Amino acid sequence: MDWGLALLLAGLLGLLQPGCAFPDQLTISPAALVPGDPEVACTAHKVTPVDPNALSFSLLLGDQELEGAQALGPEVEEEEEPQEEEDVLFRVTERWRLPTLAAPVLPALYCQATMRLPGLELSHRQAIPASKPAGDRLPAALWASSAVLGLLLLALLTYHLWKRCRHLAEDGAHPPASLRLLPPVSTWAGLRGTDQVGSSPS
Repeated sequence: MDWGLALLLAGLLGLLQPGCAFPDQLTISPAALVPGDPEVACTAHKVTPVDPNALSFSLLLGDQELEGAQALGPEVEEEEEPQEEEDVLFRVTERWRLPTLAAPVLPALYCQATMRLPGLELSHRQAIPASKPAGDRLPAALWASSAVLGLLLLALLTYHLWKRCRHLAEDGAHPPASLRLLPPVSTWAGLRGTDQVGSSPS
């Protein structure tokens, strides 16, 4: 088997050498980073050994280590109790005190964990989630409320327009009393034909 393929399979399975484990299981805390957060933590799960000379962490901005970040030292805890004839596995957490970060920088941050053994080096990388600006996280309920309010205003406007048009139609069907006193147009035409319009009795 090709050595590169064997190394890849070993990394996926977390099996490096007898008594060693390094699966691709990295988690980040907090769940989403926002500008002003003082710290960030990266945890590698189910690993062994935990010797700092074998397992190390890096906080990356792109492909370079983040300048100004201060590593606070690893914290080591046992995973669940091992079964018989099983190796003890650990979760190792590295924390960094962060410099002031601008919002556009946050999506480019990564945690990288590296296991170095004789003749072998393997790294896993995990992106650090960045929280969206407040303006981009408008709750869905607020959008729904705005839509309902818009529909109500549209219905109210439609009702007022309908009511106004109805009044205009009724006014056209029933002209003012002063106009209703005038004779019909046909009567005016008959009077013109007999020269009686506007003439005075002799």
